[in-house]
Amino acid sequence: MGTNRSEHKSINLSSTAVLSLFGNLSDFPNPDDSNPPGPWGPVIRRAADRVRSVLGPSPEPWNARSRATFAQALAQEVIDRASLMQDVADALPQLGQSQGIIIIGGFLSRFIDDCGTGRIKHPLPPPRHPGDEKLASPELLVMAAQFEQSAAATDNEGLRREFNKASENLLEIGVGRLQSAASTAAV
Repeated sequence: MGTNRSEHKSINLSSTAVLSLFGNLSDFPNPDDSNPPGPWGPVIRRAADRVRSVLGPSPEPWNARSRATFAQALAQEVIDRASLMQDVADALPQLGQSQGIIIIGGFLSRFIDDCGTGRIKHPLPPPRHPGDEKLASPELLVMAAQFEQSAAATDNEGLRREFNKASENLLEIGVGRLQSAASTAAV
């Protein structure tokens, strides 16, 4: 009787090669994503996950409801992060509290600036139309309302002030875009 003997070959793989096999399991940016990697990438991906939990895996087409749901989820994700930052600042010695609200104010200000300039975009699936991925007036107004509601719900005075300021700034940008669109349509 012959023996069934299997021969094993030794294969040398680098750790990078082995880990690349599992790269898709992480939260790294998708190369087909409309948002370039950056500070808002993780926030946008988490907001998109919130939208998928409400509307399903792929809201097709991205209508006004799905865009508003994304805007609300995006604002809530930023609010959650700012609240976490405040919790950490509250856990630090007394000096950390004033420093914390300054950092949170800068974080929210940068977010609003990036919403206004179009750096933060919808995670729309292809095909995309030029200007379609930019946050429009209704989305900015939904986000303003979300910040206002969160301001009313927080007990922290500094956080309330920053959320109200964020709401006012988003409202101003949203109304400005509405007025701009109305004047362009009137011409």
